[in-house]
Amino acid sequence: MLGPRRHELLSRTEELNLLQRLLTDARRGQSGVLVLRGEPGIGKSALLDEAVAKSAGMRVLRATGIEMEAELAFAGLGEIVRPVEGLIAQLPSVQARALRTALSLEEGHAPDQLTLGAATLTLLTDAAATGPVLVVVDDAHWMDEASSNALLFAFRRLQAEAVAVLITVRSGEGCPFAEANLPTVTLTGLEPAAAAALVQRVADVPAGSELFERLYQQTAGNPLALLETAPVLRDSAWAVQVPGGPLPVGPRLAAAYSARLAALPESSRRAVTVAAAGYTEEAAVLFAALHRLALDSSVLQSLEAAKILDLSGGKVRFMHPLLRAAAYHMAGSEGRREAHRALAAALTDRHGPVDRDQRSWHLAAAAAGPDPAAAAALAETAARARNRGALPAALRAYERAADLVSSPADRGRYLLAAAEMAQLAGRGNRALTLADVATKTTDDSTVHGRATGLRSQVLLVRQPPRRVHDQLVDMAAELEADQAVPLLVAAAGAACMGGAVSQARMTADRAYGLTRNGKAAALDHSAAIMRAHTMMLAGERREAATMLSSCEEFLTATDPITIGVEVTTFSTMDLMWLERFSTAQTLLERAARCARRIGASERLVPYLTVLADVQLRTGYWDDAYALASEGATLAGEIGQPLLQAYAISTLARIEAAQGRAVECIEHAHQFRELLHGRGAELVSPYIEAALGLLELAAGKESEAAARLHDLQQQVVALGLKEPTVLQHQPDLIEACLAAGDPSGAQAALAELVGQVQQAPSVWGHAVSARCRGLVEADEGAYAEALRHHKQLSDPFAKARTELAYGRFLRRKKKRGSARRPLIAARQAFERLRAVPWIALTERELRASGFETPIRRNHEPVALTERETQVAVLVVKGHTNREVAAGLFLSEKTVEYHLSRIYSKFSVRSRVELASRLATNVQLPT
Repeated sequence: MLGPRRHELLSRTEELNLLQRLLTDARRGQSGVLVLRGEPGIGKSALLDEAVAKSAGMRVLRATGIEMEAELAFAGLGEIVRPVEGLIAQLPSVQARALRTALSLEEGHAPDQLTLGAATLTLLTDAAATGPVLVVVDDAHWMDEASSNALLFAFRRLQAEAVAVLITVRSGEGCPFAEANLPTVTLTGLEPAAAAALVQRVADVPAGSELFERLYQQTAGNPLALLETAPVLRDSAWAVQVPGGPLPVGPRLAAAYSARLAALPESSRRAVTVAAAGYTEEAAVLFAALHRLALDSSVLQSLEAAKILDLSGGKVRFMHPLLRAAAYHMAGSEGRREAHRALAAALTDRHGPVDRDQRSWHLAAAAAGPDPAAAAALAETAARARNRGALPAALRAYERAADLVSSPADRGRYLLAAAEMAQLAGRGNRALTLADVATKTTDDSTVHGRATGLRSQVLLVRQPPRRVHDQLVDMAAELEADQAVPLLVAAAGAACMGGAVSQARMTADRAYGLTRNGKAAALDHSAAIMRAHTMMLAGERREAATMLSSCEEFLTATDPITIGVEVTTFSTMDLMWLERFSTAQTLLERAARCARRIGASERLVPYLTVLADVQLRTGYWDDAYALASEGATLAGEIGQPLLQAYAISTLARIEAAQGRAVECIEHAHQFRELLHGRGAELVSPYIEAALGLLELAAGKESEAAARLHDLQQQVVALGLKEPTVLQHQPDLIEACLAAGDPSGAQAALAELVGQVQQAPSVWGHAVSARCRGLVEADEGAYAEALRHHKQLSDPFAKARTELAYGRFLRRKKKRGSARRPLIAARQAFERLRAVPWIALTERELRASGFETPIRRNHEPVALTERETQVAVLVVKGHTNREVAAGLFLSEKTVEYHLSRIYSKFSVRSRVELASRLATNVQLPT
C-alpha cells in the first residue's frame, strides 16, 4: 500500500526528476529554488514530503503556512530559524540583532528589511557550512508577509551555498513567492491510468466506465478530489438520483469535509473548532483551551482516529488544510468566538511577545462588538510588529483595532497609525485611503496634521511630480508655517523632479520665507538647502554656493539619519556641481556608513546613487559602477523607481564612454520603462546624454548631433541653466562639427559660453575653451583648457581635450608636438577602459608618425555589475565576509564571483587582481 500521501505521486515522474536534480545540485554545492503551484489536493505537499524523504544527509528546515497565523509577524521565519537558532550568534552583529529582534528574542529597533533578509541568507549559508540544507515552505500563500519577504530576499540571492529550496503555493492565491519570478512548476491532475489506479483503491469504479469518465472529467484528475469523491459512488442510488448531474467535487470539496465533521459528537466538533482557531500548533496551548471549555483532551485522540488530526511530536496538525478551513467555518460565528475566547484565556498566563500577540488577535476575534480592551491589546501588538519591522502585520493590527472602538478620536488615531504603516510598507494607495477615512472620522488636529504630512510623502513618489507640486502647495495654503514649510519643501523637490525649475524656485523661496518669521526655526536648514538647490538649477551658482555654505556646519555636525533624506541628497548634489567633490564624498560616505550600520536601506539608496555620480565625475569609474549597480539593485527591491533610474543612468554613462553598446542600450530601455508616465522630466535627460556620447564615440556623429540637439532644446524648455548637471554640451558641439554642421556647433558654443559666464565653474571654463579650439581652430584655446584641467579631477574630460589638441597639432603638421598630448590621452583612456576613445587616440598617433608599436599591457576585461562590486571591495582590502555583508550576499556567493573574476583576469591572488584592475580607487563606504 502507498502511504497517506504517496498516492499523489502517481505519474509525477517529471516533477520527481526535478526534485532529485535540485537535491543533487545542493549536495554538489549549488543552490536552487523551485516553486510548486497547483490547486488544493493536487499533490504539492506530497512532493515536498518525497523530497524530505530523499534528503538523506541534508539538514531540513521546514515551515508550513497556516491561514490563522497569517496575522502573526515572523511566525514562518521563526519555524525555519528555530532548528539553527544557535547559529545566530555567529552572524555579523547588525544581522544578528535584526534577526533576534524580528523573532522577539530581544528588544530593539525595527530591523531594516534588507538587513533582515541578509541575516536570513547568512544564517542559511552558515547552516550549510557543514552539509547541504533543504528548506521546505509548504502552503506559502498562508505565510505571514514579514516572513515571506525576509525568506524571499534570501532565496533570490542563493547561488553557491549548497541550499535547496522547495515552496508550494496554491493556484489563484497571491503571495510574494508566487509573484517573484522564481522557477515554477504548475502541477496538473493525474493521467487517466494513474487516476483509475487510485480510484480502484477506495471504490469499485471500473476504469472504462461512464461513471469513471464523469469522475475524472469533473475532478480533472485531482488526487484528493478523486479520493474524497470516489467512496460516494459506492452508493449506486446516488448515480440514479442525479443522473448526469455534477459530482460533489471541485469547489464543493470543502463541503465533503464538512459532512465528515458534522457527523462528529458535539464535544469533538467544539474541540476541532478550537484546534482550527489556534494560531499555533503547540499542543500545550490547545490542551489549556480545552480545559477552559471543560473538554477532556482525550477527545483529540478520537479526532486522530477519525483521520482529522495528527498529534505526533507534541503538535496538533490537521490532515489537510481544507479540513482546518471546513472545521473553522462550519462552526458558526458564536462557535468561533467561543474557541477564540478559550484560546485567549489559555494564553493569559504566558507573557512572551509572541503569546501576547496571539492573545490580542484571539481577543479581537472573540469580540462581538466594540471592545476597547481588545483594541488596546491589538495596538500593542501593532507597535511590537512595527518595532520588529513587520509593517504589513502592524497595518492589519491597527486596522482591526479601529474596528473595535466606538470613540471617533480613538478610531481616527488607529486608522492614521494604519495609514502610516501602509506608507512605510510601500502601499501608497492604501495609505491615502486610510488617511482620508481617519480625517473624516475625527476632528483631532493632530490626526489631521499627520495625515497631511503623510499625503505629501505618498504623493511625492506615486504621482506625476508637477501635479504633486500643485497639490502640496494647495494643502500648505491652509496651514500654519510650521506645518506648511515641510509641504512646500517637498513641493519644491517635486517640481525639480518634474523639470519645472522656475516653479520650484518660487516655491522654495516661499518655504524659506516662512522660516524667517521665527515660528519655524527648526526648519531653516531644509528650506535653505532646497532654495540653494533650485538656485543651482536656475543658473544662480554663486548665490547657491553662499546659501549652501551657511548650512555646511549643520550638515557636518548632524547625524544624517536624523534629518530628511532630501537634505543630504540635494546638498551633496549641489556640492558635486559646485566641484566640491571631496566635501560631497565625505558627507555621502559618512551618511552611507550610518545607513549601513543600522540597515536603513531606504536612506542608503540615494546616498549610493549620488556618490556613484561623484565618483564618475572624478574618474573613479570602477567605484562609480559598483556603487550605481548596488544602488539600482536595492532601489528596485524597495520600490524607488526614480532613484533606480538615476543609478542606471550612471551605469549607462560609463558604458557609453567604454563603448559597451549592448549594456548601455539595455540600460536605456530599462530606464525608460521605469520612468514611463512618471513625468520625471529632470531625470529623463540623463539617459539621452549617455546615448549621445555612445553614438559620438561609435562614429555615428549625425545621430549623436540630432539626439543631443533635441536634448538641448528640452533642457532650455525646462529652465535648466547649470551646464555641470548633464555635461552634454561639449558632446553636442563635437558631434555637430563631425557631422558637418559648423553653424550648429557655433550656436551651441555660444550658449555654453554664455552659461559659463553666468555660472562659472572649472569644468565649464575647461570644456568651453576646448570647444572654442575645435570650432575656431584656436591653439591658444587648447592651452587655456589644459590649464583649467589642472584644477579639476576629471581625467576623462582632460583626456578628451588632449585628444582634440593632439589632433589639431597633427593637422597643422606639428606631428612631433602632437604626440605628447596624444600619448597622455591614450594612457588616461586606457586606465578608464574607454575602448572607443583609445582607438580614436591610437589612430591619431599612427597618423602622427608614432613608430613605436602600440601595445596594451592587457586586453580590457568585461565584468558583470555584481563582479565589479565584488572586485572593487576585495581590491580595497575587505574580507569576503565583509563584502557579503555590504552587498547583502552570502559569503559563498562572494567566493563564487571572486573565482570567476580571477579566471577572467588570469590571476590567482588579490594582489595580482589589484594590479590588473588598473584603476585609481578610493576606500569605499
